[in-house]
Amino acid sequence: MLHRTDGVRTHKHWAPTSATCLPAGVGWHLMIRDPRDAGCVAPRLERETFASARNLKDAMKRHATTARSLCAGLLVLGAWGAAHADPVDFTLPDVDGKSVSLSDYRGRWVVVNFWATWCGPCVRELPELIAFQAANPQHQVLGINFEEISPADAKAFAEKYRINYPVLKVGSQPVTPFEPLQGLPTTAIVDPTGELLANHAGPVTREMLEDFVARHSPEPATP
Repeated sequence: MLHRTDGVRTHKHWAPTSATCLPAGVGWHLMIRDPRDAGCVAPRLERETFASARNLKDAMKRHATTARSLCAGLLVLGAWGAAHADPVDFTLPDVDGKSVSLSDYRGRWVVVNFWATWCGPCVRELPELIAFQAANPQHQVLGINFEEISPADAKAFAEKYRINYPVLKVGSQPVTPFEPLQGLPTTAIVDPTGELLANHAGPVTREMLEDFVARHSPEPATP
């Protein structure tokens, strides 16, 4: 998991427990109220502060074997089922400083993607998210930049890669109930009522997202 810790000058440092940007096991899994119910108790790196992506990734490598073995069971849990959680919400600034809330998109399927510019799998995933958004304007992708870079740098990166959906900056407080993350990238899907249905640790594709939404959308009424 990526746990937040208190830094010396900031509250935006992360303590990771997976080997690379993403864990070894990947796959959609239902949101559950207590991860311990699934047998995943990942080790925590208490009070570690990382000044750079290189230091962060070095720490990830040191803890690779334990984190992978403990978390794989949770990430590959099988069946989908109905979740009965209350509607979820958050408000974060975009790269221009404008506040954006998840609830702004009630009535639409929302794909919430946690990513970082230094995360190779995150960057390679971007074209799939861009393609999904372009082909499905009735749905909404929200990218949450999960790292310590300035909004201006995040905006420049988004423009370089022609990201066609809002890029938000993570704040000093956890984005509940999406955190803690198992790794990056992580993608969550919120249905039109605001219910957090599931998340996926590891890269996603346009096809995966379209298939998930299609399978979990109500059947059209028969005339």
